[in-house]
Parts: sequence; structure tokens; C-alpha cells
Amino acid sequence: MLHPAEGRDVYDTGRLPVPAPLDLVVRYYWWVTWRRPVATSFEQRVLSHPVTHLTVEDADGGRLHGLDVPGTLLHGVVTRVFTVELPPAGRVAAVAFQPGGLAALLGTDVRHLTDRVVPAGAVLGPWCDDLGRDVLAVTDEARRRDLVAAHLGHVLEARLDAVREDAAYRLVREAVRLMRDRELVAVADVAERLAVSPRTLQRWFARYVGVSPLWVLRRYRLQDAAAAIDAGQGHDLAGLATSLGFADHAHLARAFTAVVGVPPSRYRDG
Repeated sequence: MLHPAEGRDVYDTGRLPVPAPLDLVVRYYWWVTWRRPVATSFEQRVLSHPVTHLTVEDADGGRLHGLDVPGTLLHGVVTRVFTVELPPAGRVAAVAFQPGGLAALLGTDVRHLTDRVVPAGAVLGPWCDDLGRDVLAVTDEARRRDLVAAHLGHVLEARLDAVREDAAYRLVREAVRLMRDRELVAVADVAERLAVSPRTLQRWFARYVGVSPLWVLRRYRLQDAAAAIDAGQGHDLAGLATSLGFADHAHLARAFTAVVGVPPSRYRDG
């Protein structure tokens, strides 16, 4: 049982790097812990990235994402705004995979995980139960990171050569790197830089990431829009929409609202 700290809210989050060669498939280790003095749940909304997460979670009430916790869970790519009803207290220790990293690690298609949270053991194997127990038995985040890295490292060891030789995975990783460039606003531009067809990108993104390359590209441009508005550059939303590759302000507003939950004008003024 995780008891709220007396008289005050506690919210702690952070991330740590993972060692090589695990960084071939994992971006970083991250954690979040929360406690509230009043025994009421609250809603958390997150503008998610195009990655999957392996998490060890515990919470008051024993339920998160509609599943029993404590437990080890696998989160697929979230195409909507990620909204979760958080109980008064809980904690999560996790790793974020590289875009396509889980598919490369397992040698399998991950599109069936999109917009889903499932018990990790159903996908990764029964060792996930041991991982959950080990991680929840310690409190130091660096030690937790090492435990997760050790368990995943055993999985990677058996497929290390295959991951290193996976040309399609390298293509996906390079495409995602290019998509972070705000100047690239069309999938055709990314495909041209990589000397492949847009159809090739579509095929490999579906298998490795679980969503289309257009979805990933638009997600990064929406994050750019939010960052620009946060930086005080939201006075000309029509101009911002054009610069990010949207046909007009209305298209940006619809996409932004679907992901963030409010239109860019309200986000700017709120």
C-alpha cells in the first residue's frame, strides 16, 4: 500500500540512460512517483511519443489501465491523447523503447499493441513476473534501472546479431530521426532523403512502430506546434500551421484538438 504523504502532494519523475548494447533497442529508463494527501484520484494527460514502454507499476487500489497491479505491463504506441485516471498514490518504473525497438528485439510485428496496455508476460514471457518483483523490492532508481536492463539484456543477448543486422529497423530509426527536423513536413520528403518509396516506409512503420509514417511525422509537428505556442509564437496560428505542413489553420486545429484535447487557440490563451 502506498500512503499519501501527510499534508502535501508529492510528484517525482526523471530518466536515466541505459547501457550499451541495450541502447540499440531502448531509449532510456524513466520513473514517476506520486502521492496526494487527499484520497481522491486525478486525471493525467500526456502528449505521447511513437514508442512502446515496458513498465512495472503499483498503485493504491490495485488497478491501473484497467489491469491489476502491482504488475509488469507493456504499453503500445498511443494514437490518441494518453489519458489515465491515477489513484491517490502510485509509482511506475519503466523503459521507453526506441521507435521500432521492441519489434526488432522480438523479431515480430507490434501493430497489435497499438492503443493497448497488456500484461507484459503475454508478449515477453514469464520472466516479467520476476522483473516486477525485483524492481518493486528496491527504491533506488539507478538500481531499478540496472535490474530492468539486466532482464532485457538477457533477451537482447539471444538476438543481438539479428538486431544489428536488421536493415529495416535501421531504416525506421533513421526515418524517425529525420522526422524530428521541423523543416520536413511530408512523408515523401523523408522517403526521398532515404532513397526509398513512401510505400516502403509505410510497410516498415506498420510492422516496427505500429502506426503509419504520416502519423509519426504529424505527431512531431504537433509537438512542434505546442512548443512554439509555449515559446510565445502562437500569435499567427495560420502561419504556424503552414510552416508545419498543415493545409490551413483548420486542419491544424482539428489535429491539435484530437491529440492535446483543446484547440491551439485555447491552448495558447489558457
